[in-house]
Amino acid sequence: MIELHSLEAEHGVLGSMLRQPHLIDVLSDGLSPEAFAWDDNADLYRLILELHVDGRPVDVITLADRRAELPSGTRTTAYAAELQANTPSVANAKTYAQIIRDRAICRQLSAAAERINEVAHEQADIEDKISLAQSIVLGLDAAGNDGECQMIGDILAEHVEVLQARHDQFLKGVTMEGLGSGIPDLDKYTQGLKAGQMIVVAGRPAMGKTTLAMNVAADVAINQGRPVLVISLEMSKTQLTDRLLAAVGGIPLPSLKTGECASDYSVQLAAATMKLRDAPICVSDVPVMTMPRIRAIARRQSHRMGGLGLVVIDYLGLMEGEGKGRTEDVTAMSRQIKLLARELECPVIVLSQLNRGCESRPDKRPVLSDLRESGAIEQDADIVMFVYRDEVYHPNTQDKGIGEILIRKNRDGEIGMVPTAFQGDRSRFMPLASRAKQDNVVKVNF
Repeated sequence: MIELHSLEAEHGVLGSMLRQPHLIDVLSDGLSPEAFAWDDNADLYRLILELHVDGRPVDVITLADRRAELPSGTRTTAYAAELQANTPSVANAKTYAQIIRDRAICRQLSAAAERINEVAHEQADIEDKISLAQSIVLGLDAAGNDGECQMIGDILAEHVEVLQARHDQFLKGVTMEGLGSGIPDLDKYTQGLKAGQMIVVAGRPAMGKTTLAMNVAADVAINQGRPVLVISLEMSKTQLTDRLLAAVGGIPLPSLKTGECASDYSVQLAAATMKLRDAPICVSDVPVMTMPRIRAIARRQSHRMGGLGLVVIDYLGLMEGEGKGRTEDVTAMSRQIKLLARELECPVIVLSQLNRGCESRPDKRPVLSDLRESGAIEQDADIVMFVYRDEVYHPNTQDKGIGEILIRKNRDGEIGMVPTAFQGDRSRFMPLASRAKQDNVVKVNF
């Protein structure tokens, strides 16, 4: 076992700075005063940094002039002089600084363990306890202050590799950076769903929000081989499985529900079952969900599945808040969803309802202001797309069977409208060019 502090390392760093002040910038990189275990050492370190920032010489006299005594009452002159005299060599000063950083993190780990022990004894839901414990551990500062700021020249040096990777993909005919949706015209607008993005899919009831989200989830899992987590607060896992089988196999949903598909669509059912059986899709259909619980589930599944390619949350309106008022709760949940996307380094699709504002307008196609409950959803989202089907409002429309995906916000691209073929009985949106492919086609877009 090691000690959670090293007095010798702290003395070595401070003494090295006093002997050779030009090392202050090197040794202080990523080393905060809080990393020092002893108050006198931390205070002396602050004094050294203050003088250095002010452009003043750093030595025994200037330190004492700035502050005569350290927290313990020791004279600054005597303490600094002793450290300087007892540090004959500065050769290993960088190693000493790393020891101080490492021991500081070890103390954080010890404190985190004590806090987690307290959490274990609290009266709270077990999922909330797990989520809090995870957040305590993930909050540990393993990197100190390293990487907080970088010069643009250094960033560009690293970015060359990103540009090269994009060029290599281009030469292979791959022009999309993120995950595909299964609808090429939509991918042209989004350039793929990217890590860290929050994508909102919204619409009035019966427009097909869940259908579109599950179509994307199936394509990501089956065609792109990336793990997908679906958090369903509205539908059970049985209902979602029916929809996936219908979409992947091109099977009428009523036929699945009545059992006729085993006779009338046996080939399609077998093919869809084979594809979904091996697909890395995980479903949670617990009806009562909070953001801490969703984060806990997502972290566990990311660990179990070796990372997540996509998370789908269906839907925001059914999530439980902290009881501070619905607008404030939704604002907090929206922000946490965005942070979850960044933490897991994958896109998160969240479904959202709309208010009734669009139904009072002649053109009932939704706009951003129709998002229900909070403007924070629009603010936090990287992409906001609405699902609109004119036949819901106008049964005799010429656009029967057409679903419009209205991209109203796109942080990294253009906004616009993507027409699709909507096959409601098969629970799927198809590229419009595929509309002619009808009932008995086994191999569809998945």
